[in-house]
Amino acid sequence: MLRTIAASILMALLFTGARPAESFAQPASRRLSFAELASTVLQNNLQLRAAALDVAVAQAQLAQARAAKQPQVGVTASYTRTQQASPQTLTFPNPFGPSPPEISITLPAPHPNIYAARLALQYPLYTGGRLESQIALAEASLRGAQAVFALAQRQILFSAQQLYLQALLGQENVTAAQRALNQANESLRVANARVSAGAAPQFDALQAQVAVANAEQEVVRATTSVASAQTSLNATLNLTQDTSLEFAETLEPRPVAGTLQDAIARGVRDRPELAEIQSRLAATQASIDLAASGGRPNVNVSTGYDIGNSNGMATSISGGWSVTLGVTLALYDGGITRERIREAQLRLEQLKVLDAQIRQQVELEVRLAWLALQQSAGQLSAATKAVEQGREAARLAAVRYQAGVSTQLELVSAQTTLAQAELGLASARFSQNLARIRLILATGSL
Repeated sequence: MLRTIAASILMALLFTGARPAESFAQPASRRLSFAELASTVLQNNLQLRAAALDVAVAQAQLAQARAAKQPQVGVTASYTRTQQASPQTLTFPNPFGPSPPEISITLPAPHPNIYAARLALQYPLYTGGRLESQIALAEASLRGAQAVFALAQRQILFSAQQLYLQALLGQENVTAAQRALNQANESLRVANARVSAGAAPQFDALQAQVAVANAEQEVVRATTSVASAQTSLNATLNLTQDTSLEFAETLEPRPVAGTLQDAIARGVRDRPELAEIQSRLAATQASIDLAASGGRPNVNVSTGYDIGNSNGMATSISGGWSVTLGVTLALYDGGITRERIREAQLRLEQLKVLDAQIRQQVELEVRLAWLALQQSAGQLSAATKAVEQGREAARLAAVRYQAGVSTQLELVSAQTTLAQAELGLASARFSQNLARIRLILATGSL
């Protein structure tokens, strides 16, 4: 589904062009779900718009390469004005009698205006594979630009998803910190009451006040974290910085289907880095063919129709057709063609090694992402148990303190441990979600 969205958005970008940032101004408040994040990023992100223009450039270059195989029709015209010449008089003896002894003939002056026009059609019959190689090279370049665009999509979307998860983590931390602050305030109320009743020393109240101050700091820290993630996400989504995002999700663990081998297979099949290196391989093969075309003949046929008054006479405009078959063959170029072929072949071998290296790197990244996902699952299970135990310990410590059988230090310690456990659970949930999208990124999926 996301691939379809990305393809349609790319087409829209190519045909509508980049628009100024002001056109994406959003309302002051916006509700955003994790599922909507992908389409919003792909539509609005300015970096993706710039990458889409690279694809458009590659498409234009391919169109140029294909156009070179089509007939070329052109018109040339010229006008020449010469200096006005005087009429010429020719004199020769009279062959018919003695009188008059000479005969004179006056020729009109040449016309000062000379016109010429030519309509020509030229078609390459055979170029030794040069035009075909240029088309193949442009096609490979287009596939490479599309692969780079897909890579940019994945990286930017991953960044946006990470920011979204950081905002959710911040919200959970705010909730946990606020809950800890409420507990600290309740403990302070109980401590003040016990101190007033003479059942506890003043030190208990001081400890409770310190716990409240620490909890307030955690609330401020967590709130700032949410604001920071929102600001960065607004920039990624090309929203105005004063947009207030309302997140529709919670930081719940999201399962991942499939096996490790399935993930590796998807990565080798779908990673845009591999598509990009394949396009470079195709381009290098095309460059070999292009270099080899330098040693082959080029055959062109051209025809044209010329019209004009080249003799300078105003009334003697004439025209005629002409057809030319031209053959060009380089007999010796000092070995340039041979060395160009050799250079391209060496680059091809280098790219094959790079392709194998990238495939190895893809499998490594998928395996590491899979291990990180498994680790996050174990950490999530342990963090969940820690919160359950911490809540029970804090409840018992509160009951014991109110009953006067434990100290304020024990209560504060239990509440602090619970707060840390809740923060740890939120962090474990964040890690699980982050490991999930890292695995998706490693497999080449959007």
